Amino acid sequence: MNSWPIWSLPVRVRALVVTVVLAATAVLVADSVSARVTFHDMRSCLVLVGLGIVAAEMGRQVERRRRRFADTPHVNFSSVWTLAAALILPGVLAFAVVVVLYLHLWLRSWRGISGIHMHRTLFSACNVILSCHIAAWCARGLLVVPIGPDRGVFSLLGAASVVAVYFTVNSVVVGTVIRLSSGKCSRRRLIGRADENLLELATLCMGVVAAALLTLAPWLAAFLFFPLYALHRSALVRQFEQAATRDPKTGVLNVASWRALAESELRRAQKVGGNLSLLLINVDQFALVNVVHGEVVGDRVLKAAGAAISSVVRNKDLCGRLGGDEFVVMLPGCSGEQVLSIAHRIRESVATIDARSTSEQSIQITVSIGAAASPAAGTDLDDLLRAADNALFAAKDGGRNRVVIG
Repeated sequence: MNSWPIWSLPVRVRALVVTVVLAATAVLVADSVSARVTFHDMRSCLVLVGLGIVAAEMGRQVERRRRRFADTPHVNFSSVWTLAAALILPGVLAFAVVVVLYLHLWLRSWRGISGIHMHRTLFSACNVILSCHIAAWCARGLLVVPIGPDRGVFSLLGAASVVAVYFTVNSVVVGTVIRLSSGKCSRRRLIGRADENLLELATLCMGVVAAALLTLAPWLAAFLFFPLYALHRSALVRQFEQAATRDPKTGVLNVASWRALAESELRRAQKVGGNLSLLLINVDQFALVNVVHGEVVGDRVLKAAGAAISSVVRNKDLCGRLGGDEFVVMLPGCSGEQVLSIAHRIRESVATIDARSTSEQSIQITVSIGAAASPAAGTDLDDLLRAADNALFAAKDGGRNRVVIG
């Protein structure tokens, strides 16, 4: 039992997992006591389970590929059927739908994939159960259920509120686990990527549609399969694009993608006569970290540094890794004091990293930064990189953990 993967989690994470599982169990017991299940409810439950399994089988190979690429909270598209169950079924049957669909996903799609453990699937299922329960409570309070005559804009606002509640509860629980597992982490890491969040919202909206169709015109629910499958495949394409353009160790742009985007951004700035700056960032004494603590810890330091840099720069800035311990950031529309301010925020953000060796010894990480601006330092990307590199050398020569503008 002590060899189970769950025991490798920090104590506070295990405590949260157990709390969520116990809360879902308490919800099941409470729903079982008060449930009034009819034959129609049982039939609807079986239909939802069947639809969910058919949809999962249609996208099984896509799901396995997506799961192998997923490095963020994962959207598995079962939300379409779990939210629909929450809206049209008694709580105990909605619970059954979640359990059966997640058990099927584990047995058919997730089992055997490296890093995917049973306790994660159990935690996800219990999180969904709690999200369903709270969303159903909200739906009853807003008169969204039972689904019946259209109340116009009130029906729209009520359904939107139910989607928002489900999404918020689910995201808060997942974000809490990430926060407890990773310690200090960026807001972007906590809330996930925008495309993943939009994907989850899309599946929840389809869940509302599925509930309405199953209540008013059940056979029309079959038309959800193909748009759902297309959405599933489009998500896989985005993950392939992510894998092709991102550095696997740090999550920032790889050198080829960064250079292609930087060249395009530089041409755009020159065309409109705008400002553009570049920061070259080097982790101080990184070779010593590798020698003393090993490459595994070194990779951990690089990942933390990449996350710290990404958390400071703007969405339109281009953050990449040139190789080794060297990062680069292109800042469109920035010059002078603005560049200096961003560079110092990056330096301070990296300095707060709580890196640990394999023996849990604290490792202090700092960076030196060289900056260059176009057109003052050159109009060619290589000229800018050369100017920033000279400034970086001056920053290191001046004692490290500082910013120099070339």
